[in-house]
Amino acid sequence: MVSRKNLSLLAWGLALASGSILGIFGPAVGQISLPKMMTWTAYDVGSSGYMQVGFISEALWEKYKIKIRIIPAGTDLPRVYPLRLKDADVAFHGVGSYFMQEGLHDYSTMDWGPQPVRALYLAQHAGLCFGVRGDSGIQTASDLKGKRVAYFPTYALTMISEAHLVFAGLTWADVKRVDVPAYAAGMKMVMEGKIDAAHINPTASFAYEFAAMPFGLRYVSLPFADKEGWARLKKHAPMYSPMKATIGAGLSAEKPLETLTYAYPVALAYDFLPSEKAYIVSKLLYETFPIYAPKHKSLEAYWPLEKFLELLEDYPLPLHEGTIRYLKEIGKWTPEREAMNKERLKRQAELKKLWDAVVAEALEKKIKGDDFPKFWLGKRAAAGF
Repeated sequence: MVSRKNLSLLAWGLALASGSILGIFGPAVGQISLPKMMTWTAYDVGSSGYMQVGFISEALWEKYKIKIRIIPAGTDLPRVYPLRLKDADVAFHGVGSYFMQEGLHDYSTMDWGPQPVRALYLAQHAGLCFGVRGDSGIQTASDLKGKRVAYFPTYALTMISEAHLVFAGLTWADVKRVDVPAYAAGMKMVMEGKIDAAHINPTASFAYEFAAMPFGLRYVSLPFADKEGWARLKKHAPMYSPMKATIGAGLSAEKPLETLTYAYPVALAYDFLPSEKAYIVSKLLYETFPIYAPKHKSLEAYWPLEKFLELLEDYPLPLHEGTIRYLKEIGKWTPEREAMNKERLKRQAELKKLWDAVVAEALEKKIKGDDFPKFWLGKRAAAGF
């Protein structure tokens, strides 16, 4: 009979042979052996998310000779599906990470539902800015009335459009909704005059290209002095917060933009990511900061550990146990953060329990796939979520 110990050793050996735990091992830092290669997903080429992850991957190669394979995706589901299939380790995601946990929007179908996601690191978004051509007549959010506004296939991006409409007291009925296929495509369509306004991250390469055009780039401001507008916005999207954007195309400390922000990118994993790997990713993102920060102003401004810990208080995802291990190691884990994390894990467990019951009832009642999201969301709301 094979002992439990020998079975464990055999499983560990097979995991190493297949690369499923840490890939092919590379150099060691302290007592930790680093992988030679990791696979991450990010936003599509031309976005600030892709640019930032690209610079970080450069830093990891320069310091440790770790190769990062980046899979770009313009919408939510292709960005996280490789995680679910265990074809990628980490997704650099946005507010869709919250929808994933909650089983909302793209994740309200029977194929998805609430997912056991874990955060490994949080950076601050450079600004959820709304861009228009400099030669357009749009100066304020109110001027969007009657204009062609981007509507994306993923609600995480469409929500940015909605936030600007809500700020001005507008709805989709007040504008011309134009469906666009992806984030980068939306920016390009504004540049080409095919639509009037869309989310344009000021640090994205497309933003600089846009600003260099003869007609230029203008952002729609959300003035802090408009208390009613901000009250409407916060009610609609409580995870958003005000910020003065100073980094990006057309922006500076002398010429800031009053706009909104949130946690982005979120280094996201599933609960089944091995604790050791989560620990390594969190450690690398923090300890290589001095190498990648000088590569772009947005990295220097929005990726420090202090920003991560500030965002952690408001962005309602639990951390991976491997990340918690690292924060304990550097003295940044507190009893208050431990209690907060436990509450978030409890919420995920309660959502999963409700989901299982709702799916069972839907199957019993023969509720079809297209009708299921409405059924689930109704049950979810009735349960107090």
